[in-house]
This record gives sequence, C-alpha cells and structure tokens, in this order.
Amino acid sequence: MAPTAYADESVESILVPTDGSDAAEAALECAFSIADASEAVVHVLAVVDVTTAPFEFDVGLVDRLERAKTGLVEDVVDAADGHDVSVTGDVRRGRPARVIVQYADDHDIDLIVIGRTGRDGLTAPILGSTTRRVTRSSPVPVLVVPTSSDGD
Repeated sequence: MAPTAYADESVESILVPTDGSDAAEAALECAFSIADASEAVVHVLAVVDVTTAPFEFDVGLVDRLERAKTGLVEDVVDAADGHDVSVTGDVRRGRPARVIVQYADDHDIDLIVIGRTGRDGLTAPILGSTTRRVTRSSPVPVLVVPTSSDGD
C-alpha cells in the first residue's frame, strides 16, 4: 500500500532506480501505487556502475552490462502496462548514487522511491550503500522501501 502522504497532486514525477532485485521490484510497486493515486510520471533508471573498479572492466563487458540494463528497463516499462501510470526509462553510466541524484535534479523529480537492499548485477552488494548515499545527498524526498522478506 502506498503512503498517502505522497499520493497527492504535489507529486508529478517519481524516480525509481532499478537493478532488477527484489528490493527494486518492491520500490517499483510502491511507486506505481503512488503514481496511480497522484497521476505522476514514473521514471525508471538503471545505472551501469563502471567507476568502482574501472580497470577491471573492458569495453565489451561495459557494453554487455549496458545492454542488460537496457533490457531490464524495457521490461519494467513494458510491465507497467498492467498499471494505470505513465512510465519512462533510461540507462546511464557512472557512480549510481551520483547518477540518481543528478537525474532527479535534471528531470525535476519530486520523489525518489528506492529499495533498501539489492545487487548490481555482478553479485556485489551495492544498492544498500547507494540507498544510503542517495538519502544523504538528494535534494528531494526519498522513500526507502523494504522488501517483503525484510520482515518490516
């Protein structure tokens, strides 16, 4: 169920960073509920993190990661057809928290809805630290959504 404090006309755009994890899926469902109630546009963003160990990545791997993230975003946008919301998607490269906050600023996002835990697609835990960094540096409200398996 969506928090009603965010389900009003003041929320016109919602950003949901995704990595395909259960936490990201929970955040998407929450964002869709808020968007349905407020008629907001949902922006789905996936970030290819090539900055943590740039020498470990070759160009081919980065391109494959970007294609995979693009497919993920396209799947999310397609899945949104089951909801009465407008959804747009994008894939960017960089440090996830910085990219998320910059995207929010560039696109006049009113609310960021992000999962509490997740993975970067390479089995390294990253969304937990990304979520923390986003909440600390975001110029807009951030709603952190736990997965149902978190027991919260």
